[in-house]
Amino acid sequence: MWNGAIFALQFLTVLPIRKEIAWNAETARWAVRSFPLVGALFGGLLVCQYTLFSEWVSPLFLSFWLLFFSVFFAGGLHADGWMDCSDAYFSYRDIARRQEIMSDSRVGAFAVLSLFFLFGFRLVFMYETLPTLSWQELFFIPFLSRAFMALLLLSTPLAKQTGMAAAFRAHVKKSERWGIGLFLALAFISFFSLCLLLAMIVFFFAARSFIVKQFGGVTGDALGAFVEGSETYLWFIMWLLHLFVMG
Repeated sequence: MWNGAIFALQFLTVLPIRKEIAWNAETARWAVRSFPLVGALFGGLLVCQYTLFSEWVSPLFLSFWLLFFSVFFAGGLHADGWMDCSDAYFSYRDIARRQEIMSDSRVGAFAVLSLFFLFGFRLVFMYETLPTLSWQELFFIPFLSRAFMALLLLSTPLAKQTGMAAAFRAHVKKSERWGIGLFLALAFISFFSLCLLLAMIVFFFAARSFIVKQFGGVTGDALGAFVEGSETYLWFIMWLLHLFVMG
């Protein structure tokens, strides 16, 4: 269990944990189970920074800082997945060719454009929402995105039998979904977190269908793109809630 949690931290964050972890079935299973915990750590760090800086800096700077931290703490891993999937999708080729494009390390124009608009919209939603934000909302965005990333890995067909997603799936079973689902019960602590959970369920099924249709199944890049897309989507949901419910 401990090795799986450490591996999840090494894989999903830039924390300087220098420990050799043997890759085996138990490590893989506990790593996937730890994905929501990494999201919880991420959310806790965002809440701490928001609490410390909100009285000292402008909402615009704080929005940009939290966005920067979101990318930096993950080491750009999920942003890279978004860019690779964008290049593949906007190529308008068949699935086999899209999978080849996702494996290409080169960055295309569509990757840059899509990432610019993704982060641009997220920055706007954050800036509009932060003045009336509650800690539950800020905490649950990274938590839900990574918990549902684990569910996506466990419940979606593989696009190929190689790569990061396949390495995890070789050792984990679909029954692990129930353990991940237990973490989601945390979202019942407030009205806003429950709304985010319900919105995330809708996004999950839509994204799962899209990934299977456009890429033939889940890959490591698709998982990263899912995290980035879901976080921007959840900030959009929060913006709507604050605009029409709290406004």
